Amino acid sequence: MNITFDMTHDQQYPHKILRVKLNTGVPQSIMVSELEKEDWIPYGVETKINHDLWGGYRHKVHQPKSAVLQEISRFIHADETRKQVIDALYAQKSEFHSMWGMFPDVMLKNTDMHAEFTRDQPGFENGVHCDYRLLVATGVVYFTAEDNPNLSSAFYDNPQRDNPYRITTEYSTGWVHANDWNTWHDGWNRTDQVRYSMLLGLTLRLIDF
Repeated sequence: MNITFDMTHDQQYPHKILRVKLNTGVPQSIMVSELEKEDWIPYGVETKINHDLWGGYRHKVHQPKSAVLQEISRFIHADETRKQVIDALYAQKSEFHSMWGMFPDVMLKNTDMHAEFTRDQPGFENGVHCDYRLLVATGVVYFTAEDNPNLSSAFYDNPQRDNPYRITTEYSTGWVHANDWNTWHDGWNRTDQVRYSMLLGLTLRLIDF
């Protein structure tokens, strides 16, 4: 299993989005079959935050039963994977050090990487937002069969959604972005199908300066 980053594809976009490819070796049909067997919990129940935020349209699995999903989760949580993400972010966004006041080795000591398997029901709308400040970076890996604009995400210059840049949704691809005050984005499921994905989070833990 490995993860790769395309650091040239979106050079013209101001927020320097990293395009991601997660190579699991698992066919899309098997991935969906494993996801469908899980016990999905409404967003926020496990983390004790407002789980009515999306009206029951979004569900999560933080500790999957499937051996396939467990292996993917372990890979994302691994220190080496987190180092790859951090190195890619610093290489792509030259001001990353000044944003966070840390060189890559210190960032590695002060962050955790997590993965959240996610099921979004038809009608889900995330709403345009920036991520909260404990998140150094966030991302999504899509488990959809092919690119579908109705199962996608987009980045904008501002909350009015100017200059949209849509992320394509080919299987096991996605994005990671450096969280900042102006990284406005949203996501949606405007189909009659379930959207399966994995949310990625690089989160500060601030214990070792």
